[in-house]
Amino acid sequence: MAAEFDFHGDMNNRFQAYTNQRDWFRTGNSGGGTLKDSDPTETYGEMKYRFWFTAASDDGMVKGVYATEIGGIRFGEGSGGDFSGDGVNVETRWAYVDFALPDTVDQRLKIGLQPVSVNANVWNETATAVVLTGKLQSGIDYQLLWGRGDSTNEGANDSPEDEGWDGADNFALNLDKHFSPNLNAGIFYLYQMNNQVAEGVGEINSRNYELKLIADNSEYSVLNLGATFDYNRETSAGRLFLKGTAIAQTGTIEGVNFNPINGAVNPNTSYDLSTFLGRGELGLQFGPNTVTYTMVYASGDSNEQDSNFDAFISTDVDLTDSMIFQENFTDDDYFAETPYILDKGYFLNKIQLDHKVRPNLKLSGMLVYNRLAEAITLADGSSSKDLGLEFGGRVSYLPYPSLEIAAEAAYLLAGDAVDALEEGALQNGQSDKDIVHVAGRVRYKF
Repeated sequence: MAAEFDFHGDMNNRFQAYTNQRDWFRTGNSGGGTLKDSDPTETYGEMKYRFWFTAASDDGMVKGVYATEIGGIRFGEGSGGDFSGDGVNVETRWAYVDFALPDTVDQRLKIGLQPVSVNANVWNETATAVVLTGKLQSGIDYQLLWGRGDSTNEGANDSPEDEGWDGADNFALNLDKHFSPNLNAGIFYLYQMNNQVAEGVGEINSRNYELKLIADNSEYSVLNLGATFDYNRETSAGRLFLKGTAIAQTGTIEGVNFNPINGAVNPNTSYDLSTFLGRGELGLQFGPNTVTYTMVYASGDSNEQDSNFDAFISTDVDLTDSMIFQENFTDDDYFAETPYILDKGYFLNKIQLDHKVRPNLKLSGMLVYNRLAEAITLADGSSSKDLGLEFGGRVSYLPYPSLEIAAEAAYLLAGDAVDALEEGALQNGQSDKDIVHVAGRVRYKF
């Protein structure tokens, strides 16, 4: 039998050049540290390399994919970046089989640890799953998915019954159709359930407000229904494009107490979930320039003590709209990876200009107004939604087609809501600390 082998790589070297608040960019969903009055600056280099192998039959009907990752090795640190380079730092990233169903051409089944994408705002990460994709006779592309997120509790008081099939299951259906060369639209349905038996009560809190983080010691039933569209057309001014996403979310989360970032622990153990997320992009591409306006609204929770969760909750995502509040070049070091901040939601307004100086050199500038969807209570008893005005810029240079050298910088003129994220000595109802971020990368992809 003949087979074809492909070898690919993504070798990303990231550098934190400067920040005045190093704890802010500590990994976690809104899990960065508090803002300090005097926080030492930190400059570091790190590498994150991914390599994957594909073995395919000569007709392409069967493929096997395996990927390894060397993740987050800091220059000079003991994970493998210090003298002699010793360390255990290689992990399995993907491992799956991809094959065409017998007697079909465009119906394929993927089984194993693989990239999963239901929607970028809800679930868009690696997971163990079975995914069937194909095309219907009506011209609709479909995806059917079953994925398992967590099936084993890890707490000391867990029941021995918490194994096997009583885990966090996810069932999804995506339908997309190209109505014309200018219009693509789709809908998706994602049902998520977790019926693990637990002894005692778990916890969900403001900083770790993601579904993947509350599978242990909990039961939940969450339904996500979304719609998307992507429209573009040529005009006398240039290519106009418009993109939109709307997601409604309902369900229940049980077996947990809620611990807000400020205030007392909510003693309820059963919560009704009812949330909404909307995202839109409007832009114009003309000559070497592209102007894009982006709006994101994710609902937040205004009452931490009732039995309702009104804040949109993602499962596992990576968002990069804001360089200060979300992921950036150093994407293992961020304040939040989600389309919301804490359990207070998000209302982002962003204008960005991209300019191609040459085919291999692009400059970008952006202005971002960051705001919570619901006000957060501050130390003096007042409340605020204002997270602040963010200024940012990037430069990307490709000296070779597969090698990128890039740098970025951002400055947050902090709004008063940031006061809730400052250390206790600084909390006075007003923001006291602006945030600076400067980073770069050298990335080779093949």
